[in-house]
Amino acid sequence: MVLQALKTTGVRVATAQARRAGARRNMGGHAPAPEWTGIDKVVRGYFPQDYQLSGAILGGYSVLIGLGVLMSGGSSEPAEAPVQKAVAASVGSSDLPPSVESAEFDTFVESDAFTKFIESEENVNKYVTSLE
Repeated sequence: MVLQALKTTGVRVATAQARRAGARRNMGGHAPAPEWTGIDKVVRGYFPQDYQLSGAILGGYSVLIGLGVLMSGGSSEPAEAPVQKAVAASVGSSDLPPSVESAEFDTFVESDAFTKFIESEENVNKYVTSLE
């Protein structure tokens, strides 16, 4: 019993001393502002907080990228669209398929004429030359 009392008293005294001697914790308090030198001092004069500086950097890059896009694609004349020749199958010609935009194209693809067209190298060559 005496040993238990001494142990309890010793623990109590040790924890009290540790509390007094330990560093005071502020739980996320702000540290003092660092001393800036050189270019950092000039920049931090305008943007003292970190979020302000990061916003300025992102804004600067955005402006540079925007100017680059405007300068590279600044032609005032629109680009000419490539002219595509519509392939129109003549009524008497069974060598070439009908135009893709015509109503007969769906029936042509589902018919035996399409397989004959694909198998004949001569017909495919004629079709390719007619596209040029």
